Amino acid sequence: MKRLAGSSLFWIVLLALSWEGIYRSGLFHPLVFPSLVDIIMTAGTDFKSGELPLNILSSMVLIFISFIPSIILAFLMTLLSGLSGTLKALFNTLANVAHPLPGIALLPVLILWTGLGQHIIVLVVIHSVLWPLLVNLESGIEETPEIWLNLGRNNGLTSREMFFQILLPGAYPYLLAGLKIGWARAWRAVISAEMIFGTISGGGGLGWYIFNKRIFMDSPGMFAGILILMVLGVLVDRYVFTPLEQGVDRRRGKTL
Repeated sequence: MKRLAGSSLFWIVLLALSWEGIYRSGLFHPLVFPSLVDIIMTAGTDFKSGELPLNILSSMVLIFISFIPSIILAFLMTLLSGLSGTLKALFNTLANVAHPLPGIALLPVLILWTGLGQHIIVLVVIHSVLWPLLVNLESGIEETPEIWLNLGRNNGLTSREMFFQILLPGAYPYLLAGLKIGWARAWRAVISAEMIFGTISGGGGLGWYIFNKRIFMDSPGMFAGILILMVLGVLVDRYVFTPLEQGVDRRRGKTL
């Protein structure tokens, strides 16, 4: 039983049964608390119609085209910080100021400066991903063991070689943590922006799908969109981040 309680599948099934039990108890109106069966059926219907796949693809594309430049910028800023103390102070100040700022709060300013368009959501996601990734990279580099740095110096490594062969591998766990935080914040930014300006992202996206279902009082559809978001999060964690974390554990000699 203890082993079963440690299984994610056990808790997912338990939560699903609890949800359905609350629905069947009649404590809440179906409009407020729809049946899990209706939610899954609605998701299946919208998948077959092609609506949900297009919404998922629209949001995923936005995240992808925003995530890549965010990673490049974070690496570039980290590299420049290692070469210049002045730039490091500048980037740290920017991170301290911008990191706590929700990306969605920038929407009015971006609209004022650049006008409406898909680029607004991309810029919001870049803001949401860049700063946690930069902060984690900087923290990882600062935590690099001194013995590794001495090893690099004794072997006559250049600044560039020190960064890519010593500092970056040492910061890998922090980089991975930053990517996970950035991924979560990217989804929050995309969904929030799409709920407000869904149609400017092309076909809409998952945020617009959820918001649109709310407008038409389609509770099962609204919860179906939320369920899809959770499923995507679990899949990415299971098939992307977990293998990367296991790779870190193997390199550091930890038992999987």
